[in-house]
Amino acid sequence: MLAADTKLISVDDHVIEPPHTWVDRLPERYKSVGPRIERRADGLDVWRYEDQEVPIMSATVRPLPGAQIRPDGANFDQMRPGCYDPEQRLLDMDIDGVWGQVCFPNFARFAGHRFLPTNDPELSLLCIQAYNDFIVDEWCAVNPDRLVPLILVPFWDVDASIAEVKRLGSQVKGIAFTENPTVLDLPSVHTDHYDGLWATVVEHDLALCMHIGSSSVMVTSSADAPLAVQWAATGINSMLAMSDWIFSGIFDRFPSMRVLLSEGGAGWVPYILERAQKFLDVKGGPSAAGIKKTPHEYFRDNMFACFVTDEFAIENRHTIGIDNLMWEGDFPHGDSMFPESRVNLDRVLADVSVDDARKICQTNAERAFRLR
Repeated sequence: MLAADTKLISVDDHVIEPPHTWVDRLPERYKSVGPRIERRADGLDVWRYEDQEVPIMSATVRPLPGAQIRPDGANFDQMRPGCYDPEQRLLDMDIDGVWGQVCFPNFARFAGHRFLPTNDPELSLLCIQAYNDFIVDEWCAVNPDRLVPLILVPFWDVDASIAEVKRLGSQVKGIAFTENPTVLDLPSVHTDHYDGLWATVVEHDLALCMHIGSSSVMVTSSADAPLAVQWAATGINSMLAMSDWIFSGIFDRFPSMRVLLSEGGAGWVPYILERAQKFLDVKGGPSAAGIKKTPHEYFRDNMFACFVTDEFAIENRHTIGIDNLMWEGDFPHGDSMFPESRVNLDRVLADVSVDDARKICQTNAERAFRLR
């Protein structure tokens, strides 16, 4: 059962970046091309960035009571202020029974890959830095105990990423990274290309969070498959990321790395570990795959699987690893259980021991993000 004194810590929520996020922080010469909100002639708020026009997806916000949000996008005056205002976010967290949140961006995309350099690499870097300054100095500063700072890095430039971690590493708890750099035409995690970044992350004792879709692509079966197919198969992105990291050798070179697989669910973890182990058994053990430990050991020592709702994972928590499971609220996105996150957890954890429930909902997150 979920004890009344358990402080729910969600390891995956989202900020709907307020209109001033970049306008207030970019140099004057970039204000006309940097991210800014404009209202189109048809009345829809859209982000404009360089030559892009990006509506705020309706499924990524929580509407105000009675608001009629259009299917092609949402306006700021139609959504709960807690989507974009940190003071109001804390009030929504109280309604939902949530103590703490780790937030990913929205417009910037889940690893900041909105800002992959196109026309101006300097603007790309400045946009990353502006978002991070917003998160540290404005969003999380409202309540640093409850709003846990997660920043972006310009992962397409390892040296710049290292510099950004060094700039803010003492003030934050984790960084977002793409689940599959190759989709973005970058070197894979099977190279040593990012080793300088991994070393800096370890030096600053930060968690590395890989959100589904942070490669810019969600795996689906066909171009004409309905959204339901992608929704049902959400975990595939995290399955691939987990398999990549197990066989990458990164955990051998950086044994204290902590990696979170955000919003991919967890019920599939035993199957992937079993398949990975079978490969090693057939090939002659870890050394045949260029690694030192078993897949189960890497998952146990270095990885966390995170879920919004996954009752199968809860039932099989000890097969997965009770110390490697974490809950996420996903506010204000459509997968969220808001305003009944705690109510739902009370139900699904009713037959779970108090200690196990506390690990899933609080202490594993505290350990992963060094919150105590």
